[in-house]
Amino acid sequence: MTSVERIVIVGGGIGGLSAAIALRAAGFHTEVFEQAPKLREVGAGVGLWSNAIESLDQLGVGDEIRAACRPLRTMAGANPSGKTLTSIDLDALGPDFAKAACRVVLRPSLLAALARRLPIDTIKTGRRVVGVAGGELRFEDGGSEKADLIVGADGLHSVVRPSVVDSGEVRYSGQTCFRGVARMPPPDPGTLRDVLGAGQRGSVCPVDDGTVYWWVAHNAPAGEIAPSGKRRQLLLGRYRGWPFGLPEAIEATPDEAILQNDLVDRPPAKRYCSGRFVLVGDAAHPTTPNLGQGANMAIDDAIVLTRALRQEPNVEAALARYEKERLPRTRLVVKRSWSFGRMCTWKSGIAVALREAMVQMTPAKLMHDMLRWQILESVGSL
Repeated sequence: MTSVERIVIVGGGIGGLSAAIALRAAGFHTEVFEQAPKLREVGAGVGLWSNAIESLDQLGVGDEIRAACRPLRTMAGANPSGKTLTSIDLDALGPDFAKAACRVVLRPSLLAALARRLPIDTIKTGRRVVGVAGGELRFEDGGSEKADLIVGADGLHSVVRPSVVDSGEVRYSGQTCFRGVARMPPPDPGTLRDVLGAGQRGSVCPVDDGTVYWWVAHNAPAGEIAPSGKRRQLLLGRYRGWPFGLPEAIEATPDEAILQNDLVDRPPAKRYCSGRFVLVGDAAHPTTPNLGQGANMAIDDAIVLTRALRQEPNVEAALARYEKERLPRTRLVVKRSWSFGRMCTWKSGIAVALREAMVQMTPAKLMHDMLRWQILESVGSL
Protein backbone atom coordinates (compact mmCIF):
# COMPACT_ATOMS: atom_id res chain seq x y z
CA MET A 1 0.00 0.00 0.00
CA THR A 2 1.24 3.48 -0.91
CA SER A 3 2.37 5.53 2.07
CA VAL A 4 0.42 8.80 1.79
CA GLU A 5 -0.41 10.78 4.91
CA ARG A 6 -2.87 13.26 3.43
CA ILE A 7 -4.82 13.37 0.16
CA VAL A 8 -6.85 16.44 -0.78
CA ILE A 9 -9.44 16.52 -3.54
CA VAL A 10 -10.29 19.74 -5.35
CA GLY A 11 -13.93 19.63 -6.37
CA GLY A 12 -17.02 18.19 -4.71
CA GLY A 13 -18.83 16.90 -7.77
CA ILE A 14 -19.48 13.31 -8.80
CA GLY A 15 -15.81 12.48 -9.42
CA GLY A 16 -14.52 14.19 -6.29
CA LEU A 17 -17.04 12.60 -3.93
CA SER A 18 -16.58 9.17 -5.52
CA ALA A 19 -12.82 9.43 -5.09
CA ALA A 20 -13.19 10.52 -1.46
CA ILE A 21 -15.43 7.56 -0.63
CA ALA A 22 -13.13 5.06 -2.29
CA LEU A 23 -9.93 6.49 -0.80
CA ARG A 24 -11.34 6.67 2.71
CA ALA A 25 -12.62 3.10 2.42
CA ALA A 26 -9.07 2.04 1.55
CA GLY A 27 -7.71 3.74 4.66
CA PHE A 28 -6.38 7.01 3.24
CA HIS A 29 -6.89 10.30 5.09
CA THR A 30 -8.83 12.33 2.54
CA GLU A 31 -10.52 15.75 2.43
CA VAL A 32 -12.59 17.47 -0.26
CA PHE A 33 -12.45 21.20 -0.97
CA GLU A 34 -15.46 22.57 -2.87
CA GLN A 35 -15.74 26.19 -3.99
CA ALA A 36 -19.54 26.41 -3.72
CA PRO A 37 -21.00 27.44 -0.35
CA LYS A 38 -22.83 24.10 -0.24
CA LEU A 39 -22.89 20.97 -2.36
CA ARG A 40 -24.80 21.65 -5.54
CA GLU A 41 -28.48 20.75 -5.51
CA VAL A 42 -29.11 21.87 -9.08
CA GLY A 43 -28.81 19.81 -12.22
CA ALA A 44 -30.89 17.59 -14.40
CA GLY A 45 -30.32 13.93 -15.24
CA VAL A 46 -27.29 11.64 -15.36
CA GLY A 47 -27.12 8.46 -17.40
CA LEU A 48 -25.55 5.67 -15.37
CA TRP A 49 -24.49 2.74 -17.49
CA SER A 50 -23.66 -0.72 -16.23
CA ASN A 51 -19.96 0.05 -15.71
CA ALA A 52 -20.76 2.88 -13.32
CA ILE A 53 -23.52 0.97 -11.50
CA GLU A 54 -20.97 -1.72 -10.62
CA SER A 55 -18.58 0.95 -9.35
CA LEU A 56 -21.34 2.61 -7.32
CA ASP A 57 -22.04 -0.76 -5.70
CA GLN A 58 -18.44 -0.76 -4.49
CA LEU A 59 -18.91 2.76 -3.11
CA GLY A 60 -21.95 1.58 -1.15
CA VAL A 61 -24.60 3.64 -2.97
CA GLY A 62 -25.74 1.24 -5.70
CA ASP A 63 -28.91 0.12 -3.93
CA GLU A 64 -29.89 3.70 -3.09
CA ILE A 65 -29.56 4.68 -6.75
CA ARG A 66 -31.59 1.65 -7.85
CA ALA A 67 -34.36 2.75 -5.49
CA ALA A 68 -34.34 6.27 -6.97
CA CYS A 69 -34.83 5.36 -10.64
CA ARG A 70 -36.11 2.61 -12.87
CA PRO A 71 -33.97 0.33 -15.08
CA LEU A 72 -33.77 0.86 -18.83
CA ARG A 73 -34.57 -2.10 -21.05
CA THR A 74 -34.38 -0.65 -24.56
CA MET A 75 -32.20 1.89 -26.35
CA ALA A 76 -33.64 3.28 -29.56
CA GLY A 77 -33.13 5.95 -32.17
CA ALA A 78 -35.78 7.72 -34.21
CA ASN A 79 -36.35 10.74 -36.42
CA PRO A 80 -38.72 13.67 -35.72
CA SER A 81 -41.53 12.02 -37.69
CA GLY A 82 -41.50 9.18 -35.13
CA LYS A 83 -39.91 6.57 -37.38
CA THR A 84 -37.74 4.13 -35.43
CA LEU A 85 -34.29 3.80 -37.01
CA THR A 86 -32.72 1.40 -34.55
CA SER A 87 -33.76 -0.45 -31.39
CA ILE A 88 -31.69 -2.62 -29.08
CA ASP A 89 -32.99 -4.90 -26.34
CA LEU A 90 -30.48 -4.24 -23.55
CA ASP A 91 -31.25 -7.51 -21.77
CA ALA A 92 -29.97 -9.29 -24.89
CA LEU A 93 -26.49 -7.94 -24.15
CA GLY A 94 -26.04 -10.77 -21.67
CA PRO A 95 -26.10 -11.60 -17.94
CA ASP A 96 -23.43 -9.03 -17.12
CA PHE A 97 -25.89 -6.32 -18.20
CA ALA A 98 -28.79 -7.82 -16.28
CA LYS A 99 -26.64 -7.66 -13.14
CA ALA A 100 -26.23 -3.88 -13.40
CA ALA A 101 -28.91 -2.42 -15.66
CA CYS A 102 -28.55 1.10 -17.03
CA ARG A 103 -30.53 3.92 -15.45
CA VAL A 104 -31.10 7.66 -15.55
CA VAL A 105 -30.94 9.35 -12.15
CA LEU A 106 -31.37 12.97 -11.14
CA ARG A 107 -27.97 14.57 -10.53
CA PRO A 108 -28.94 16.02 -7.10
CA SER A 109 -30.03 12.54 -5.99
CA LEU A 110 -26.70 11.03 -7.01
CA LEU A 111 -24.66 13.77 -5.34
CA ALA A 112 -26.70 13.50 -2.14
CA ALA A 113 -26.27 9.72 -2.05
CA LEU A 114 -22.49 10.07 -2.45
CA ALA A 115 -22.25 12.83 0.16
CA ARG A 116 -24.09 10.70 2.73
CA ARG A 117 -21.29 8.12 2.51
CA LEU A 118 -18.77 10.64 3.87
CA PRO A 119 -18.30 12.05 7.38
CA ILE A 120 -19.58 15.61 7.42
CA ASP A 121 -16.14 17.05 8.22
CA THR A 122 -14.64 15.47 5.10
CA ILE A 123 -16.20 18.07 2.75
CA LYS A 124 -15.04 21.67 3.13
CA THR A 125 -17.40 23.97 1.22
CA GLY A 126 -16.84 27.61 0.37
CA ARG A 127 -13.13 26.97 -0.28
CA ARG A 128 -12.24 28.18 -3.76
CA VAL A 129 -8.81 27.07 -4.95
CA VAL A 130 -7.11 29.74 -7.06
CA GLY A 131 -3.68 28.17 -7.47
CA VAL A 132 -1.47 25.20 -6.75
CA ALA A 133 2.27 24.96 -6.29
CA GLY A 134 4.25 21.93 -5.23
CA GLY A 135 2.07 20.15 -2.71
CA GLU A 136 0.18 23.26 -1.64
CA LEU A 137 -3.24 24.66 -2.49
CA ARG A 138 -3.86 28.41 -2.36
CA PHE A 139 -7.39 29.60 -1.64
CA GLU A 140 -9.28 32.74 -2.62
CA ASP A 141 -9.60 33.70 1.04
CA GLY A 142 -5.82 33.78 1.40
CA GLY A 143 -5.49 30.45 3.15
CA SER A 144 -3.47 27.45 2.04
CA GLU A 145 -3.35 23.69 2.57
CA LYS A 146 -0.56 21.17 2.04
CA ALA A 147 -0.96 17.56 0.96
CA ASP A 148 1.04 14.54 -0.11
CA LEU A 149 -1.28 14.02 -3.09
CA ILE A 150 -3.63 16.47 -4.79
CA VAL A 151 -6.53 15.08 -6.83
CA GLY A 152 -7.97 17.48 -9.39
CA ALA A 153 -11.70 16.76 -9.68
CA ASP A 154 -12.60 20.34 -10.53
CA GLY A 155 -14.08 19.93 -13.97
CA LEU A 156 -13.61 21.46 -17.40
CA HIS A 157 -11.92 24.62 -16.12
CA SER A 158 -9.73 22.79 -13.61
CA VAL A 159 -7.23 24.82 -11.59
CA VAL A 160 -5.20 21.65 -10.99
CA ARG A 161 -4.98 20.53 -14.63
CA PRO A 162 -2.23 22.99 -15.73
CA SER A 163 0.08 21.39 -13.15
CA VAL A 164 -0.30 18.09 -15.02
CA VAL A 165 -0.77 18.87 -18.70
CA ASP A 166 -1.32 21.75 -21.09
CA SER A 167 -5.03 22.45 -20.70
CA GLY A 168 -5.68 22.61 -24.44
CA GLU A 169 -8.32 24.80 -26.03
CA VAL A 170 -11.96 24.35 -25.13
CA ARG A 171 -13.65 23.06 -28.31
CA TYR A 172 -17.19 24.10 -29.15
CA SER A 173 -19.16 21.30 -30.82
CA GLY A 174 -21.46 23.61 -32.75
CA GLN A 175 -24.50 22.81 -30.62
CA THR A 176 -26.02 24.26 -27.46
CA CYS A 177 -28.01 22.08 -25.07
CA PHE A 178 -31.07 22.66 -22.89
CA ARG A 179 -31.98 20.29 -20.04
CA GLY A 180 -34.83 19.93 -17.63
CA VAL A 181 -36.79 17.68 -15.28
CA ALA A 182 -40.54 17.31 -15.69
CA ARG A 183 -42.93 15.79 -13.19
CA MET A 184 -44.95 13.60 -15.53
CA PRO A 185 -45.27 9.87 -16.20
CA PRO A 186 -42.72 8.64 -18.75
CA PRO A 187 -44.44 8.25 -22.12
CA ASP A 188 -42.39 5.11 -22.80
CA PRO A 189 -41.15 3.59 -19.50
CA GLY A 190 -38.00 1.52 -19.78
CA THR A 191 -36.93 3.01 -23.12
CA LEU A 192 -34.15 5.52 -23.71
CA ARG A 193 -34.79 6.97 -27.15
CA ASP A 194 -32.83 9.68 -28.94
CA VAL A 195 -34.59 11.61 -31.68
CA LEU A 196 -32.24 13.04 -34.30
CA GLY A 197 -33.32 15.68 -36.80
CA ALA A 198 -31.74 18.30 -39.04
CA GLY A 199 -29.18 20.03 -36.85
CA GLN A 200 -31.23 19.37 -33.73
CA ARG A 201 -32.00 16.43 -31.48
CA GLY A 202 -33.58 15.53 -28.17
CA SER A 203 -34.70 12.82 -25.77
CA VAL A 204 -37.18 12.14 -22.98
CA CYS A 205 -35.55 9.83 -20.43
CA PRO A 206 -37.59 7.95 -17.82
CA VAL A 207 -36.39 8.42 -14.24
CA ASP A 208 -39.24 6.95 -12.18
CA ASP A 209 -42.99 6.49 -12.54
CA GLY A 210 -43.67 10.22 -12.18
CA THR A 211 -40.50 11.91 -13.44
CA VAL A 212 -38.65 12.34 -16.72
CA TYR A 213 -35.37 14.01 -17.59
CA TRP A 214 -35.36 15.63 -21.01
CA TRP A 215 -32.78 17.36 -23.13
CA VAL A 216 -32.56 18.99 -26.53
CA ALA A 217 -29.57 20.26 -28.51
CA HIS A 218 -29.43 22.27 -31.70
CA ASN A 219 -26.96 24.14 -33.88
CA ALA A 220 -26.22 27.65 -32.60
CA PRO A 221 -23.35 30.15 -32.36
CA ALA A 222 -21.10 29.64 -29.32
CA GLY A 223 -22.19 31.60 -26.28
CA GLU A 224 -25.70 32.33 -27.50
CA ILE A 225 -27.49 31.83 -24.18
CA ALA A 226 -31.25 32.33 -24.10
CA PRO A 227 -32.49 34.50 -21.22
CA SER A 228 -34.13 32.69 -18.35
CA GLY A 229 -37.85 33.24 -18.70
CA LYS A 230 -37.82 32.81 -22.48
CA ARG A 231 -36.29 29.35 -22.85
CA ARG A 232 -39.47 27.31 -22.70
CA GLN A 233 -41.15 29.45 -25.37
CA LEU A 234 -38.06 29.15 -27.59
CA LEU A 235 -37.93 25.37 -27.26
CA LEU A 236 -41.65 24.82 -27.75
CA GLY A 237 -41.33 26.69 -31.03
CA ARG A 238 -38.31 24.70 -32.21
CA TYR A 239 -39.58 21.27 -31.15
CA ARG A 240 -43.30 21.63 -31.83
CA GLY A 241 -44.72 18.38 -33.15
CA TRP A 242 -41.77 16.22 -32.12
CA PRO A 243 -42.77 12.73 -30.97
CA PHE A 244 -42.44 10.68 -27.79
CA GLY A 245 -43.56 13.36 -25.32
CA LEU A 246 -40.79 15.90 -25.87
CA PRO A 247 -43.00 19.03 -26.24
CA GLU A 248 -45.10 17.86 -23.29
CA ALA A 249 -42.00 17.47 -21.10
CA ILE A 250 -40.77 20.94 -22.04
CA GLU A 251 -44.21 22.41 -21.31
CA ALA A 252 -44.29 20.70 -17.89
CA THR A 253 -40.95 22.22 -16.81
CA PRO A 254 -40.85 25.61 -15.05
CA ASP A 255 -38.95 28.04 -17.27
CA GLU A 256 -36.54 29.01 -14.51
CA ALA A 257 -35.60 25.34 -14.09
CA ILE A 258 -34.51 24.90 -17.71
CA LEU A 259 -30.71 24.77 -17.90
CA GLN A 260 -28.61 25.70 -20.92
CA ASN A 261 -24.95 25.16 -21.75
CA ASP A 262 -22.90 24.87 -24.91
CA LEU A 263 -21.60 21.37 -25.66
CA VAL A 264 -17.82 21.54 -25.37
CA ASP A 265 -14.78 19.43 -24.57
CA ARG A 266 -11.00 19.60 -24.78
CA PRO A 267 -8.79 17.55 -27.10
CA PRO A 268 -7.79 14.28 -25.37
CA ALA A 269 -4.89 14.74 -22.95
CA LYS A 270 -1.74 12.62 -23.14
CA ARG A 271 -1.36 12.30 -19.37
CA TYR A 272 -3.46 12.47 -16.21
CA CYS A 273 -0.76 12.76 -13.54
CA SER A 274 2.49 14.55 -12.79
CA GLY A 275 4.49 14.52 -9.58
CA ARG A 276 1.98 14.61 -6.73
CA PHE A 277 -0.93 15.75 -8.91
CA VAL A 278 -3.55 13.48 -10.52
CA LEU A 279 -6.72 14.28 -12.46
CA VAL A 280 -10.09 12.52 -12.45
CA GLY A 281 -13.37 13.12 -14.25
CA ASP A 282 -13.80 16.19 -16.42
CA ALA A 283 -10.55 17.65 -15.15
CA ALA A 284 -8.79 14.76 -16.90
CA HIS A 285 -11.01 13.97 -19.87
CA PRO A 286 -13.81 16.51 -20.43
CA THR A 287 -16.12 15.10 -23.09
CA THR A 288 -19.26 16.01 -24.94
CA PRO A 289 -22.23 14.02 -23.59
CA ASN A 290 -23.02 12.16 -26.81
CA LEU A 291 -22.04 8.74 -25.42
CA GLY A 292 -23.38 9.48 -21.94
CA GLN A 293 -20.10 8.50 -20.28
CA GLY A 294 -18.94 11.68 -18.50
CA ALA A 295 -20.16 10.86 -14.99
CA ASN A 296 -19.53 7.15 -15.53
CA MET A 297 -15.86 7.71 -16.33
CA ALA A 298 -15.44 9.93 -13.26
CA ILE A 299 -16.87 7.23 -10.98
CA ASP A 300 -14.68 4.56 -12.58
CA ASP A 301 -11.62 6.83 -12.22
CA ALA A 302 -12.16 6.79 -8.46
CA ILE A 303 -12.09 2.99 -8.34
CA VAL A 304 -8.97 2.64 -10.48
CA LEU A 305 -7.03 5.39 -8.67
CA THR A 306 -7.80 3.96 -5.25
CA ARG A 307 -6.90 0.42 -6.27
CA ALA A 308 -3.56 1.62 -7.66
CA LEU A 309 -2.73 3.52 -4.46
CA ARG A 310 -3.75 0.54 -2.36
CA GLN A 311 -1.72 -2.02 -4.29
CA GLU A 312 1.41 -0.15 -5.39
CA PRO A 313 4.39 0.54 -3.09
CA ASN A 314 4.73 4.28 -3.79
CA VAL A 315 2.88 7.26 -5.26
CA GLU A 316 4.87 7.31 -8.49
CA ALA A 317 4.11 3.69 -9.32
CA ALA A 318 0.45 4.09 -8.33
CA LEU A 319 -0.14 7.15 -10.51
CA ALA A 320 1.67 5.58 -13.45
CA ARG A 321 -0.57 2.52 -13.14
CA TYR A 322 -3.72 4.66 -12.89
CA GLU A 323 -2.75 6.60 -15.98
CA LYS A 324 -1.93 3.46 -17.95
CA GLU A 325 -5.28 1.89 -17.09
CA ARG A 326 -7.45 4.95 -17.73
CA LEU A 327 -5.86 6.73 -20.69
CA PRO A 328 -6.81 4.35 -23.53
CA ARG A 329 -10.54 4.05 -22.83
CA THR A 330 -11.19 7.64 -21.74
CA ARG A 331 -9.31 9.14 -24.68
CA LEU A 332 -11.29 6.94 -27.06
CA VAL A 333 -14.60 7.96 -25.46
CA VAL A 334 -13.71 11.64 -25.94
CA LYS A 335 -12.79 11.05 -29.60
CA ARG A 336 -15.85 8.94 -30.44
CA SER A 337 -18.22 11.28 -28.65
CA TRP A 338 -16.81 14.27 -30.55
CA SER A 339 -17.12 12.48 -33.90
CA PHE A 340 -20.70 11.43 -33.22
CA GLY A 341 -21.55 14.98 -32.17
CA ARG A 342 -20.24 16.37 -35.43
CA MET A 343 -22.55 14.03 -37.32
CA CYS A 344 -25.46 15.36 -35.26
CA THR A 345 -24.91 18.87 -36.65
CA TRP A 346 -25.75 17.73 -40.19
CA LYS A 347 -28.82 19.60 -41.40
CA SER A 348 -29.12 19.37 -45.20
CA GLY A 349 -31.76 16.97 -46.48
CA ILE A 350 -29.20 14.83 -48.29
CA ALA A 351 -26.92 14.61 -45.24
CA VAL A 352 -29.80 13.72 -42.91
CA ALA A 353 -31.06 11.03 -45.29
CA LEU A 354 -27.54 9.60 -45.54
CA ARG A 355 -27.18 9.54 -41.75
CA GLU A 356 -30.50 7.74 -41.32
CA ALA A 357 -29.56 5.20 -43.96
CA MET A 358 -26.22 4.58 -42.26
CA VAL A 359 -27.95 3.95 -38.93
CA GLN A 360 -30.49 1.57 -40.45
CA MET A 361 -27.85 -0.34 -42.40
CA THR A 362 -25.50 -0.87 -39.45
CA PRO A 363 -25.43 -4.63 -38.74
CA ALA A 364 -27.09 -5.61 -35.46
CA LYS A 365 -23.95 -7.42 -34.28
CA LEU A 366 -21.81 -4.33 -34.82
CA MET A 367 -24.36 -2.21 -32.96
CA HIS A 368 -24.38 -4.69 -30.05
CA ASP A 369 -20.57 -4.81 -29.96
CA MET A 370 -20.32 -1.01 -29.90
CA LEU A 371 -22.91 -0.76 -27.16
CA ARG A 372 -21.24 -3.46 -25.08
CA TRP A 373 -17.95 -1.54 -25.31
CA GLN A 374 -19.72 1.65 -24.31
CA ILE A 375 -21.66 0.46 -21.27
CA LEU A 376 -20.21 -2.85 -20.07
CA GLU A 377 -16.52 -2.00 -19.62
CA SER A 378 -16.05 -2.90 -15.95
CA VAL A 379 -12.96 -1.48 -14.27
CA GLY A 380 -12.92 -4.24 -11.66
CA SER A 381 -12.93 -4.09 -7.89
CA LEU A 382 -11.37 -1.76 -5.36
